[in-house]
Amino acid sequence: MRMIAILVLLAGFALAGGSVYYMYGMFKQAQAQLAQQPKIRTIPTVKIAVAAKDLRYGEPLTEKSVRMVEWPKNAAPANGFQRLEDLFVEGGEPRTVLRRMEPNEPILKSKVTGFGEKATVAALLDPGMRAHTFQVNAVSSIGGFMLPGTRIDVILTYKDRNEGIKTKYLMQNIEVIAVDQDTDRDRIDARVARTVTVQVTPRQVEQLTLAQSLGKITLALRGFGAQDVSDAEGITREDLLGDEPEAVADAPAAPEPEELKVKVRRGAAELQSVTVE
Repeated sequence: MRMIAILVLLAGFALAGGSVYYMYGMFKQAQAQLAQQPKIRTIPTVKIAVAAKDLRYGEPLTEKSVRMVEWPKNAAPANGFQRLEDLFVEGGEPRTVLRRMEPNEPILKSKVTGFGEKATVAALLDPGMRAHTFQVNAVSSIGGFMLPGTRIDVILTYKDRNEGIKTKYLMQNIEVIAVDQDTDRDRIDARVARTVTVQVTPRQVEQLTLAQSLGKITLALRGFGAQDVSDAEGITREDLLGDEPEAVADAPAAPEPEELKVKVRRGAAELQSVTVE
């Protein structure tokens, strides 16, 4: 009995040793496979503020509507917010949303106002730019399809002192920031407007002001993202209709003046003819 017990014990040790050796071989094999795999590169990240929910135009920005997330450092927006302290001031008035934002969309400085500011036209202007408003109608407002945020070209029709009626591009690719009193860029329904407010430079304000007194202003709607610039030099009535100026007929030569003769009688003498010049 003792011999059988010893044999069983030895067999157990042999099986245990074989199992350990087998597991060791498997472990070494797994290590070799891991060593052959490419190393995973760690991407550096930074924290930025994103929308925690759907944010609408004109909505006050609160701490509940913002959250911080990790963002790839080399792809972080330059005009974003990396600290909540930059978005909120303790005890101060909140910022206002200027552009609609979807959940997890980065909050940019161009999409919110300053502290305590409302979503007005002044808040939408870029540095150095001006807002200029002019009257439109159903035709010049492109049937009501011109909306805040779209871009337009301005065409002027006027009477040239040398070429007659002429049409030319006055300025191109300018931004519409308001239609009537509406600055909401999320609006998509067409609406016939009475006034349009555009964002232009001080020089362009002068040009638009003068153009309104010189002739008729017409607007042309651009497609989204269109950046092309027309090199059109203007068109006249003759260019459009192909008319040629009528030749001026030579004036008839003035007739030579007829000689005027007067007969003079002197006493009993015969009549004499005298030419009067």
